[in-house]
Amino acid sequence: MKENFKIIFCIGVVFLSSFLVLGLFLDAYSQGLLTSERNIISIGGIVDQNPKQVTLDVLQNILGDTKIDDVNINSLGFRGDEFEKNKPDNTFRIFLLGGSQIFGTGATSDNTTIPGYLQKYFDRNEESFAIEVINAGLKGIDSRKELLLLQNMILDFRPDLVIVYDGLNDLRAGNSSTDILDNWNSMCELGQKNNFDVMITLQPIAGFGKKSLTEEELRYVQNGKDFKNNSLIESFAHYEIYANSLNKLQNCSNKLDLRYIFDNELESIYIDEAHVSDKGNSIVAESLVSHISSSIPNTLILNQTVYNDNQKLDSDVFSEFEYVVETIFLNFEKKLLKTPFFIYETEILSQDSTQLDKITVKTESKFNKNNEIFIIIEIYHSQNESPNEKTIKIKTMSETNDSLIHNVTYLMTISKNGSELFTNYFFAEDELLIQVYHNDDKNIKISGERKYELDALIMKAEVPITISGSFFEQGNTYEFDISLRTIHNPENYIFLNGFHAEITP
Repeated sequence: MKENFKIIFCIGVVFLSSFLVLGLFLDAYSQGLLTSERNIISIGGIVDQNPKQVTLDVLQNILGDTKIDDVNINSLGFRGDEFEKNKPDNTFRIFLLGGSQIFGTGATSDNTTIPGYLQKYFDRNEESFAIEVINAGLKGIDSRKELLLLQNMILDFRPDLVIVYDGLNDLRAGNSSTDILDNWNSMCELGQKNNFDVMITLQPIAGFGKKSLTEEELRYVQNGKDFKNNSLIESFAHYEIYANSLNKLQNCSNKLDLRYIFDNELESIYIDEAHVSDKGNSIVAESLVSHISSSIPNTLILNQTVYNDNQKLDSDVFSEFEYVVETIFLNFEKKLLKTPFFIYETEILSQDSTQLDKITVKTESKFNKNNEIFIIIEIYHSQNESPNEKTIKIKTMSETNDSLIHNVTYLMTISKNGSELFTNYFFAEDELLIQVYHNDDKNIKISGERKYELDALIMKAEVPITISGSFFEQGNTYEFDISLRTIHNPENYIFLNGFHAEITP
């Protein structure tokens, strides 16, 4: 009996020691101590990722469905619960626009992001109308992409106030102060012409304010890098010029410099060079509340906002983007009026020895830059796969020249019999391949490597994207609702929505 106890005790010690060593390794790795490139990791020469996020991804893969980050992505690709496209009556709608700091990288839940804390504050107040706070933060976007997001998507949701939280991603990309000022002024002009307020804020970055930094925060400053792997702190003077640009805004009177917001905090606030803890998010939210009170009316006039639906940005602002036709905004509906075109390739595939029971679905086409685009979804079982394995292949095609479109970021929602299973971003240089492992687990689990921008799962041969659980069961109808966020180039953001398909295995 004693021998058995000793064996169990030794196994327990080894097990716990292993996790301790793993934790120390990941902590050192996330601080850049074990990498030559410190806080920036190149993935296939395409994207950059912060090791802090890599660490979270590793832990999530090891521990499975963990609660390290309680993140919910709605069908529009934003963090948080679903919200109505048509703003309800007697509602004041606030959008927060920014990168991962607004999205809430490092926050322990949706409620402890900056938008989450704002919503909790307004929920406590007994107003005669509802105040709705929507998190429109997307990982990796800068002021140029925020402008596109505002113009081509958020404008259609009839905001009353848009808070822009900028700085880090423009700085890391080396964007000039002239460019960021032009983007800010364009967003403010949109607000003026469409009767909503815009507030421009400059975010805090470790070492760019006057906070007494802890030893850990000092390491973040030393290891912080821009997208060219130069030391981020070397851009201190450039960030000062960004701050001066706030005073040059022509179409916004509401602006806020938050570089010094943490100066009185003695404990650690930063979890890397720019992302902050829940406490940091709450401090920022509290500061925002005191500055936006003038934008919130004492009484709300129903349907007071009149929008110019025909307005588009002047083409010389972003010559590389041709905005989609106005009917794109109708594409947010989950069901399209046209019936998807189904192709069941039974006869052809009976001659194919490698792919069995293949179903191919073609969505209807959408237009972008006079280019007609459609998506093909294939689901098949390969001969070398087990009976419970299937492969999903998704490719985006140009109807105009019958060619494959590369560097596509998908926002994809998959539903089963009308009930949503999951929404996630996916990125593929060419065809997107997803391995499906069917089992009796009702919880659908998705795994794979993620890129920093939009937190999209990346299709890589060495780390495949996998979906496991009770998925693709016979006799059930599965709906694919897909939007495109990039095509041709990972930096070429578009907002092309409404691709729909249904499959019944």
